[in-house]
Amino acid sequence: MSSGVKVEVRRSGRRFDAEAVLELDASARTVWDTITDYDALPAFMPGISACRVIERHELPRQGERLLVEQQGEFRFLLFAQTMKVMLNIEHQALQVAEAKALSFDLGVFKRRAIDVFEGRYDITPLASRRGAPRVRLRYSAVIGLLLPPPPAIGSVAVRQNLTAQLEAVAAEIARRAALAG
Repeated sequence: MSSGVKVEVRRSGRRFDAEAVLELDASARTVWDTITDYDALPAFMPGISACRVIERHELPRQGERLLVEQQGEFRFLLFAQTMKVMLNIEHQALQVAEAKALSFDLGVFKRRAIDVFEGRYDITPLASRRGAPRVRLRYSAVIGLLLPPPPAIGSVAVRQNLTAQLEAVAAEIARRAALAG
């Protein structure tokens, strides 16, 4: 299971830098297969209602580049806004999955709300505990807004959404690890 999800968010003007580190009782393969299972994301990831891989190209050294479309909604308290994002995702097998938004439509704001979105997972195997595999999963994100958010609400909204998503990822990894073990 996870040692708990704690998302740190730093704000600088309209830019948010977020980071979380999870230690999981699972193999690197289970973690990798979960975070790169784009077809299954709507089943366990809050805020994602549809996800599909549009293109997939091999890269050197066990890498690949994908074009992925996601749809869903961004929620904060009673506020919910539909979103559609096109992502360029690069994989280095069992190590790194890095996504950069090519386009981002946030409902009524369309392309006027978000300037940049980048997210990255890093997987590091740890020493096993009682023979069971363990992994450190680090997630980092950069979110740049075109419109200035209210002073305190921006960081809270980013933290709330990323925490919910990473808790869901950790729960799905734990579920898959239990099935594998």
